[in-house]
Amino acid sequence: MSVETLRGARQLPGQRPIPSGERTAPAVGPMPWLTATGRLEQVLTAWSRGQLAEVPVGLGFDVLLTPGAMAEDTVRRMREASRRVGPVILGPSGGEFLLERGSAPRWSAPRSRLLVPGSLILLPPPAVCHPETVAARGWFVPPVHEETGAPLCAEVTPGGALLEPYLTAVQAAEDEEADSGA
Repeated sequence: MSVETLRGARQLPGQRPIPSGERTAPAVGPMPWLTATGRLEQVLTAWSRGQLAEVPVGLGFDVLLTPGAMAEDTVRRMREASRRVGPVILGPSGGEFLLERGSAPRWSAPRSRLLVPGSLILLPPPAVCHPETVAARGWFVPPVHEETGAPLCAEVTPGGALLEPYLTAVQAAEDEEADSGA
């Protein structure tokens, strides 16, 4: 599904047709978590320009911030356990897990914090996958398949599915730190 299909093939005010050969956003499928932000048009426009898109947290999804290495270890553990992993961004602040809205209301785990509703997050274009970045931000787990643009997971990560793998990753990091300090 293309950006134009999601937009309903209508042109935005002030938008010019993009001539062939210019950068365009990859085709993306339905992502209810993104649509719920009310900023789908702005996101798709930013992505078509290769820019970050600013969206508020708490409308369509929540965001959990973790250290980058723990985010990578957590994703690996979730995949090994066949748990659904939604989009994850790696940026200067670490890993940013996009979670089902309200699925981690009492999240309390070391080295992490849940962003408060209304916080703004910057979403890189779907094709910008770590280690490639835009303004030091790239998808560790992209919302769409790099080659086809089809949604990898139209849904975000359930908070409950994240807790155990994350706590295991934290414990492994603490054990490693203790071993290297001994």
